[in-house]
Amino acid sequence: MRYLPLSIALATVALLSGCGPTLSLHPAYTEKDLVSDLPLEGQWKEAEDQEVWTISKYGNGFEASAPASSDPEKVLLHEFRLGDVRFLDITSKDTPSLALPAHMIARVWTEKEELRIQVLDSEWLRQKIRDTGVPHLEVEDEQVILTAPTPDLQKFVLLYAAEPKAYESDVGKFQRVRPGPAR
Repeated sequence: MRYLPLSIALATVALLSGCGPTLSLHPAYTEKDLVSDLPLEGQWKEAEDQEVWTISKYGNGFEASAPASSDPEKVLLHEFRLGDVRFLDITSKDTPSLALPAHMIARVWTEKEELRIQVLDSEWLRQKIRDTGVPHLEVEDEQVILTAPTPDLQKFVLLYAAEPKAYESDVGKFQRVRPGPAR
Protein backbone atom coordinates (compact mmCIF):
# COMPACT_ATOMS: atom_id res chain seq x y z
CA MET A 1 0.00 0.00 0.00
CA ARG A 2 1.40 3.38 -0.98
CA TYR A 3 0.33 6.11 1.43
CA LEU A 4 2.48 8.84 2.92
CA PRO A 5 5.53 8.11 0.72
CA LEU A 6 6.65 11.74 0.66
CA SER A 7 6.27 12.15 4.38
CA ILE A 8 8.21 8.96 4.96
CA ALA A 9 11.06 10.39 2.92
CA LEU A 10 10.67 13.77 4.61
CA ALA A 11 10.98 12.22 8.03
CA THR A 12 13.78 9.93 6.85
CA VAL A 13 12.15 6.75 7.94
CA ALA A 14 13.51 4.81 5.00
CA LEU A 15 16.14 3.46 7.35
CA LEU A 16 13.68 2.00 9.82
CA SER A 17 14.55 -1.46 10.98
CA GLY A 18 12.07 -3.62 9.17
CA CYS A 19 8.78 -2.16 10.34
CA GLY A 20 6.79 0.80 9.15
CA PRO A 21 6.44 4.10 11.00
CA THR A 22 3.97 4.45 13.84
CA LEU A 23 0.85 6.06 12.40
CA SER A 24 -2.30 7.43 13.99
CA LEU A 25 -5.85 7.63 12.68
CA HIS A 26 -6.30 10.90 14.57
CA PRO A 27 -4.12 14.02 14.78
CA ALA A 28 -1.99 14.45 17.90
CA TYR A 29 -2.90 18.14 18.11
CA THR A 30 -5.87 20.40 18.60
CA GLU A 31 -6.14 23.96 17.29
CA LYS A 32 -4.89 25.33 20.63
CA ASP A 33 -1.70 23.22 20.37
CA LEU A 34 -0.66 24.63 16.99
CA VAL A 35 2.40 26.90 16.93
CA SER A 36 4.51 28.51 14.23
CA ASP A 37 7.70 28.98 16.21
CA LEU A 38 10.10 27.42 13.73
CA PRO A 39 11.03 29.02 10.40
CA LEU A 40 9.74 26.10 8.32
CA GLU A 41 8.87 28.02 5.16
CA GLY A 42 11.39 27.90 2.36
CA GLN A 43 13.42 25.28 0.55
CA TRP A 44 15.30 22.54 2.37
CA LYS A 45 17.72 19.85 1.25
CA GLU A 46 18.44 16.72 3.24
CA ALA A 47 22.13 16.48 4.09
CA GLU A 48 22.56 13.12 2.33
CA ASP A 49 20.19 13.73 -0.57
CA GLN A 50 20.09 16.22 -3.44
CA GLU A 51 16.29 16.42 -3.46
CA VAL A 52 15.02 19.86 -2.51
CA TRP A 53 11.81 20.18 -0.50
CA THR A 54 9.63 23.28 -0.69
CA ILE A 55 7.64 24.12 2.44
CA SER A 56 5.04 26.86 2.23
CA LYS A 57 2.28 28.17 4.49
CA TYR A 58 -1.04 26.39 3.89
CA GLY A 59 -4.10 27.05 6.03
CA ASN A 60 -3.22 26.57 9.69
CA GLY A 61 -0.12 24.55 8.80
CA PHE A 62 2.28 24.01 5.94
CA GLU A 63 2.43 22.13 2.65
CA ALA A 64 5.61 20.31 1.67
CA SER A 65 6.59 18.85 -1.69
CA ALA A 66 9.60 17.96 -3.77
CA PRO A 67 8.65 19.60 -7.09
CA ALA A 68 11.52 18.02 -9.01
CA SER A 69 10.52 14.53 -7.87
CA SER A 70 9.12 12.11 -10.44
CA ASP A 71 6.12 11.61 -8.10
CA PRO A 72 5.60 15.01 -6.39
CA GLU A 73 2.95 14.03 -3.84
CA LYS A 74 2.29 16.79 -1.33
CA VAL A 75 2.05 16.43 2.42
CA LEU A 76 0.60 18.66 5.10
CA LEU A 77 2.64 19.58 8.16
CA HIS A 78 1.19 20.92 11.38
CA GLU A 79 3.67 22.19 13.93
CA PHE A 80 2.43 21.78 17.49
CA ARG A 81 3.74 21.74 21.01
CA LEU A 82 2.99 19.31 23.82
CA GLY A 83 4.73 20.32 27.03
CA ASP A 84 8.15 21.67 26.06
CA VAL A 85 8.53 19.56 22.92
CA ARG A 86 7.69 20.66 19.35
CA PHE A 87 6.26 18.10 16.96
CA LEU A 88 5.13 17.82 13.38
CA ASP A 89 1.95 16.02 12.45
CA ILE A 90 2.55 14.80 8.90
CA THR A 91 -0.30 13.71 6.62
CA SER A 92 -0.76 13.14 2.92
CA LYS A 93 -2.53 16.06 1.24
CA ASP A 94 -4.07 13.86 -1.42
CA THR A 95 -4.71 10.45 0.08
CA PRO A 96 -4.51 7.86 -2.71
CA SER A 97 -7.56 5.71 -3.28
CA LEU A 98 -7.99 2.76 -0.94
CA ALA A 99 -5.68 4.30 1.66
CA LEU A 100 -6.67 5.71 5.02
CA PRO A 101 -5.65 9.24 5.89
CA ALA A 102 -3.03 8.73 8.57
CA HIS A 103 -0.92 10.96 10.77
CA MET A 104 2.77 10.45 11.42
CA ILE A 105 4.18 12.16 14.50
CA ALA A 106 7.74 13.47 14.56
CA ARG A 107 9.74 15.61 16.94
CA VAL A 108 11.06 18.75 15.21
CA TRP A 109 13.64 21.38 16.16
CA THR A 110 16.32 23.58 14.68
CA GLU A 111 19.97 23.36 15.53
CA LYS A 112 22.23 26.03 14.10
CA GLU A 113 20.99 26.34 10.50
CA GLU A 114 19.53 22.84 10.28
CA LEU A 115 15.96 21.66 10.52
CA ARG A 116 15.91 18.35 12.38
CA ILE A 117 13.11 15.80 12.28
CA GLN A 118 13.00 12.59 14.30
CA VAL A 119 10.13 10.11 14.03
CA LEU A 120 8.78 7.94 16.80
CA ASP A 121 10.54 4.59 17.21
CA SER A 122 7.92 2.00 16.27
CA GLU A 123 9.64 -0.93 17.93
CA TRP A 124 10.16 0.78 21.29
CA LEU A 125 6.69 2.35 21.23
CA ARG A 126 5.01 -0.95 20.39
CA GLN A 127 5.92 -2.25 23.86
CA LYS A 128 4.89 0.99 25.58
CA ILE A 129 1.58 0.92 23.72
CA ARG A 130 0.94 -2.60 24.99
CA ASP A 131 1.99 -1.63 28.53
CA THR A 132 -0.29 1.42 28.68
CA GLY A 133 -3.24 -0.07 26.82
CA VAL A 134 -3.45 2.75 24.28
CA PRO A 135 -5.97 1.70 21.60
CA HIS A 136 -4.14 0.54 18.47
CA LEU A 137 -3.99 -1.96 15.65
CA GLU A 138 -1.00 -4.00 14.57
CA VAL A 139 -0.99 -4.78 10.86
CA GLU A 140 1.31 -6.63 8.49
CA ASP A 141 5.03 -6.05 8.89
CA GLU A 142 4.42 -5.20 12.55
CA GLN A 143 3.27 -1.68 11.73
CA VAL A 144 1.43 0.03 14.56
CA ILE A 145 -1.60 2.23 13.92
CA LEU A 146 -2.77 4.20 16.92
CA THR A 147 -6.57 4.43 17.07
CA ALA A 148 -6.82 6.50 20.26
CA PRO A 149 -8.77 9.77 20.00
CA THR A 150 -6.72 12.97 20.09
CA PRO A 151 -6.93 13.62 23.89
CA ASP A 152 -5.74 10.09 24.71
CA LEU A 153 -3.09 10.22 21.99
CA GLN A 154 -1.77 13.48 23.43
CA LYS A 155 -1.51 11.98 26.92
CA PHE A 156 0.44 9.05 25.50
CA VAL A 157 2.81 11.22 23.40
CA LEU A 158 3.33 13.63 26.31
CA LEU A 159 4.16 10.71 28.63
CA TYR A 160 7.20 9.86 26.45
CA ALA A 161 7.92 13.23 24.77
CA ALA A 162 11.20 13.76 26.63
CA GLU A 163 12.28 10.09 26.46
CA PRO A 164 15.16 9.71 23.94
CA LYS A 165 14.29 6.03 23.39
CA ALA A 166 10.86 7.04 22.08
CA TYR A 167 12.46 8.29 18.85
CA GLU A 168 14.41 6.66 16.05
CA SER A 169 18.16 7.09 16.38
CA ASP A 170 18.32 8.43 12.81
CA VAL A 171 17.63 12.15 12.69
CA GLY A 172 16.62 13.80 9.42
CA LYS A 173 18.88 16.82 8.95
CA PHE A 174 17.81 19.43 6.43
CA GLN A 175 19.86 22.42 5.29
CA ARG A 176 18.05 25.58 4.23
CA VAL A 177 18.52 26.23 0.51
CA ARG A 178 16.32 29.29 0.31
CA PRO A 179 14.35 31.01 3.09
CA GLY A 180 10.62 31.55 2.92
CA PRO A 181 8.92 34.94 2.98
CA ALA A 182 9.76 37.26 5.86
CA ARG A 183 7.24 37.21 8.68
